[in-house]
Amino acid sequence: MNKIIQFALSAFLLALSFPAQAQQAIFLVRHGETVAPKGTDLRPLSEAGQRRAVLLATLLKDAGINAIFTSDLERTVKTAEPLATSLRVEPKALAQLNVRFKPNDIDAFVNLLRSEHGRDIVLVVGHSNSVPALLKASGHPVEIKIPETDFGNLFVSIPKSEGPLILLRLRY
Repeated sequence: MNKIIQFALSAFLLALSFPAQAQQAIFLVRHGETVAPKGTDLRPLSEAGQRRAVLLATLLKDAGINAIFTSDLERTVKTAEPLATSLRVEPKALAQLNVRFKPNDIDAFVNLLRSEHGRDIVLVVGHSNSVPALLKASGHPVEIKIPETDFGNLFVSIPKSEGPLILLRLRY
């Protein structure tokens, strides 16, 4: 495992042990690389995307994740699958919650995370547009962009009771 990521995750887990810190942490990633070109929802993970999903599971297996959310598209479900299987956590597709990645729904999803998962450590597997939108709706003051060709971001969002959230942007 990359030493920088290992250090950042260790620091993050240490921060969670202090009661003055946020109640929850949210890991956000974009799905892994896909086979078909953009323009169709039916884009399964490529071999590289499958390897990235396994790498994500290896990286986050000890992070304390106890809730996993995906979009209803196969590429996000398959990205979350190796970690969900190893942790025995049933991922929830946002469609099951009547949530789509639209502005009002994103705000509702952020509120759901705060109200129903306030003490959880959550993984959200989304898309190049939904991950930045979730960060913005969560209170991150700077706009985040994820290029269409970039699949390696791992965002760690740590909400605070006052002020903007703490955000780590890592690569895996």
